Amino acid sequence: MAVDAAASADFLTALAGWPPAKLQDFQRLARLTLVRRPEDFGVFDAVFAAHFLGAAPPAPKDTADEEEISEDDQSLGTDGPMLATDGAGGGRSTSLDEGRGGRAFGGMQPSERQQLLAFSQTLSETVPTVALRRRQRSLRGNRLDLRRILAGARRTGGEAVRLFWSARPERPRRLLVLVDVSGSLKDHSPRLLRIARAAVRSGVRTEAFTFATRLTRVTKALARRDGDAALSALAGIISDADGGTRIGASLTTLIADPRHQALMRGAVVVVVSDGLERGDPEEMRHGVERLARLAFRLVWLTPLAASPDYRPQTRAMRAAAPHLDLLDDASSIHAFTRAAAALPALARAPRGRALRASRLERHP
Repeated sequence: MAVDAAASADFLTALAGWPPAKLQDFQRLARLTLVRRPEDFGVFDAVFAAHFLGAAPPAPKDTADEEEISEDDQSLGTDGPMLATDGAGGGRSTSLDEGRGGRAFGGMQPSERQQLLAFSQTLSETVPTVALRRRQRSLRGNRLDLRRILAGARRTGGEAVRLFWSARPERPRRLLVLVDVSGSLKDHSPRLLRIARAAVRSGVRTEAFTFATRLTRVTKALARRDGDAALSALAGIISDADGGTRIGASLTTLIADPRHQALMRGAVVVVVSDGLERGDPEEMRHGVERLARLAFRLVWLTPLAASPDYRPQTRAMRAAAPHLDLLDDASSIHAFTRAAAALPALARAPRGRALRASRLERHP
């Protein structure tokens, strides 16, 4: 059961404001503030009873190896526990285990510096813009600035001799990057984090998070001027690297925090993940759907899409695909640059089509 920082803060605030006189009142207070979904009430009550009342602990959810699950559960329409299929991107290599943390992600690669610079420059030029609400003075605006016109008329005896204009200036939208650092992407994680740092340092307002079994904000670490120091600092921040894959729980934690909602509202959200979810696929689908509603455009990049014939195979990715605007490759820096170059065309394209960048290039 995911408990985010906002829920913990609510619980502590309520505990300080209304100290419970009985254990039942304490349970009710914790239940109201920490549990976000009705289906989690049973889990909370069982764990509470085991910890405070000495009851038998609840049986852990069966996490048997996927190979032991019957073939009948592998179809997309069944309700069985099967979350993966055979083939590339099928999800057989995913896990629910926690990472031990402390992994070193290396430093900046000299051979990649020029490619990262090209990606950063492309991103700064192609991120969609948004018009600000407050109007400003403009030589070629689209609306008369009556306040300045009247002020000038008072100096000329009430005659409006000169017209002034105002406009709503535009600025790039915020960029929100979510990088999967789970065990299934162990070989790709260092490069993906170097790309995330290039996005943070591109001049575009960028927020960066990592996730595997939990969500971690890494914007401040990646914003360091020294690239090697930035990547080295991540070893002490990311505690679930090379661990399991809980995409749905991580997205739920992200969206549940009002501070994070403000960051993603109207932003271009980029999720870099293979989508091999070992948790509840319905939770991931719900998280992606809510993320798509808040974001201006939702981009999903995966190393599995290096092949032009790539199609989502897991139940979670199949359910999430209708909410994606761009579903493309993340196997190289060039692939990220191509995806960044497609953003202007993506801003004009219909939503929820899970398009490829190559298709947007053919149909600008």
